[in-house]
Amino acid sequence: MSSYINNKIKNDNTKIKILEESNKKIITASNYCYACNRCVNVCPLSHLDLFFPRILVGDLVFSSTEEIVNNHNIWNCLTCGQCTIYCPMNQENNGINIPKLILELRKNFKNDETQIERISQCETHNEIFPTIWNMIANNSITPDKLEFLKEKGLKTTDFGEIAYFIGCLPLMEEIFYNLDLKYTNSPSSIINLLNEADIIPVVLNEKCCGHDILWGKGDIETFKKFAEYNTHLYRKAGVKTVIVGCAEGYRTWKFDYPKIIENFDFRVMYFTEFFLEKKILENIRFPYISEIKVTFHDSCRIGRLADKLYDSPRELISKIPGVKLIEMENIKDDANCCGVSAFSNCNESTRFLRQNRITEAVNTGADYLIVPCPKCLTHFNCYLNELSLNKEDNELRSKIKVVDLASFIGKLLMFV
Repeated sequence: MSSYINNKIKNDNTKIKILEESNKKIITASNYCYACNRCVNVCPLSHLDLFFPRILVGDLVFSSTEEIVNNHNIWNCLTCGQCTIYCPMNQENNGINIPKLILELRKNFKNDETQIERISQCETHNEIFPTIWNMIANNSITPDKLEFLKEKGLKTTDFGEIAYFIGCLPLMEEIFYNLDLKYTNSPSSIINLLNEADIIPVVLNEKCCGHDILWGKGDIETFKKFAEYNTHLYRKAGVKTVIVGCAEGYRTWKFDYPKIIENFDFRVMYFTEFFLEKKILENIRFPYISEIKVTFHDSCRIGRLADKLYDSPRELISKIPGVKLIEMENIKDDANCCGVSAFSNCNESTRFLRQNRITEAVNTGADYLIVPCPKCLTHFNCYLNELSLNKEDNELRSKIKVVDLASFIGKLLMFV
């Protein structure tokens, strides 16, 4: 009994120390702000009167974090990182980084009674995703996500140096069946193209990467369980390079896992980087097609919140015969947000953000809006399939199709 009490006291003291260090980081960062208001000018939510980053940071200097979190809804922030591009005080290790600051606040207040209702109000899809992730993380339940591969005749292995991380795409296909989106077309296309280059990837029944639990909930404990499970699984399989086809999975593996996994030594690559390095498309014969016009949406998770992976998707598109890329008005660092992060805040307000981005894509005259992120894919298509669309919006539906890049290539090659 005394051992239990001593361990509990030790754990509580550790948590208090972590909280104090986190609060110190938050206050230190906020002191760099000199209220230039550039973050507010570019924040998509500030234009909807939902969130004002400068006011939040300014208040942190003079008030306690408890007061701030009560006065500002930190769960509204999309953590899209647009503010980081224009903040003159945003630096790598010091200064202000709003997404990181928001993440620290969410970690600290995820279990606060005053915030639980706010978190619930931001949740979408009847909170099915956090329910699934918690079941998988805490009950040793691992759904069979590889069943779709059995009918494809694709070559995969359980041991090797190159792995492809599928992520949650098979589960999303089951959940969003009403959208008629074949999420598994993306992994099927990627594995097929790897096989064409005589690469047999390690494909295992991994767990969720944990992106949503971390960024949407601030639940670092559950996130750590996912990170430890997945990295241990790959180490046992001899993996050295991890290919990721999902923008959020890429951000998580490359930037968030190394922060909590000791001796993290995987080489993490978005699939477009790997395909270019190995010249995957150069020996592929595409069927003849008349010109297809496409435009590309820069997702925040491979762009502003990662290492600005803007060129490799465009270069890969340029290698597809008959496909012409037409850029939208706002691209790369200035790309407009899809309006949804971590399956939170999919509501009438952020609907305007999706509408603006799709209208921007339609104005290019493109046939396809290509996206690198399953969240963008889901919510752009969700918008286009709403039954409540007015006449003008219905015309948008007939003018453009939204598809992820891997599936787009796979369809041209008749893989899917």
